[in-house]
Amino acid sequence: MPVIYPDSDAFIRETDKAPALGILVCEKNALPPFAESRFIRKLGEHGSRQGLSVFAFAPWTWNPADGTVQGWRFEPSLLKWQREAHPLPALVYDRSWPANESEKRKYRQALRKLNSARRLAHLNGPLPGKAAVQLALAGDERLSPYLPPTRLYEGTDSFLRWLTRNRGAAFLKPAAGSQGRRVVAVRRKADGSVSLRGRLADNRAFSCDCADFHEAAARIGRWIGGREYVMQPLLDLRNAKDEPFDIRALVQKNGKGRWALTGTAIRRGQAETVTANLHGGGTAEPAQAALASMFGGEKAVMLLEEIRECCLHVVCTLEQCYGRFAELGLDFGVDRSGRLWFLEANSKPGRAAMECFGEAVARTAAGRPVSYARHILFRSPGRVIHEFDHL
Repeated sequence: MPVIYPDSDAFIRETDKAPALGILVCEKNALPPFAESRFIRKLGEHGSRQGLSVFAFAPWTWNPADGTVQGWRFEPSLLKWQREAHPLPALVYDRSWPANESEKRKYRQALRKLNSARRLAHLNGPLPGKAAVQLALAGDERLSPYLPPTRLYEGTDSFLRWLTRNRGAAFLKPAAGSQGRRVVAVRRKADGSVSLRGRLADNRAFSCDCADFHEAAARIGRWIGGREYVMQPLLDLRNAKDEPFDIRALVQKNGKGRWALTGTAIRRGQAETVTANLHGGGTAEPAQAALASMFGGEKAVMLLEEIRECCLHVVCTLEQCYGRFAELGLDFGVDRSGRLWFLEANSKPGRAAMECFGEAVARTAAGRPVSYARHILFRSPGRVIHEFDHL
């Protein structure tokens, strides 16, 4: 769905309210009252410094009678979150994390109801499934060499054919998944048995062996059920300690409406696991030093420049296909030969990987969505600028 931005002056006249940024959340009966409360508190602090009202709200709190929602702000003087009615904001930033399918349905239904009455302007829009994104990116000849072959899982027969084409190894992940959950790596062992290693829905690691491919295919088919999955080759993305690693590049628009590379971090997982995601117990460190220790200083510099160029091409292509974005988390892998691969794009990136750079970068990562929101709300819309600012 394309991201829709308001014409600033017209939108403010229409609402007759001071512009505000609303943070979409799934409210819960607990304190803090929603996920990512620390990050959302930082967004509010940045808003206060920049003269922009920022508050969090769940879409099901909307009252159509007076057009208000029940919004949360952190009150520093009281050191607690306070809830009060706010006019529906001019712009929203989705940081909702539904805990289960029931909450996901509740959230989507409430958002549809709100949108049917008055279409919300989104700071950052969603991406479609991973297969669709890979197909869109493959249309750019500059990106196609970096994309691993990707196919939709269409049952056990398609999986067995994929294994045959890829030397008895494969990596399967949910088409709409995040945080490394419900992935599985498949590899044929020397004795003909098949190893399955992956992560469950709660991000716990698992491993098991099957007698052969047919047993593995049947087990995976039951596990996937009706979910949409994609299949890729099992790339060798491990360091000398056999730890899986990937590279997270956080790209964000700044207060000038220009793309900027906020930071590039290596995420390392635990040996014998299949993902490097921080939610699964991984750790993060600045990419340049980590890459230099693995591939040498000269190769590290080359890889980081290659990543920077790829980031620019990816954001260009995704905005042309799906509308404007405020930020994206772009994940890369480097195999043992030093070849760079683009793994996936995340339209709701976390901030944990950026904390390895220290307070200044972490503060920038949290502040840029607010700066860009202010740029949208207080300035007339201009052309899309597909360039990186110098950092």
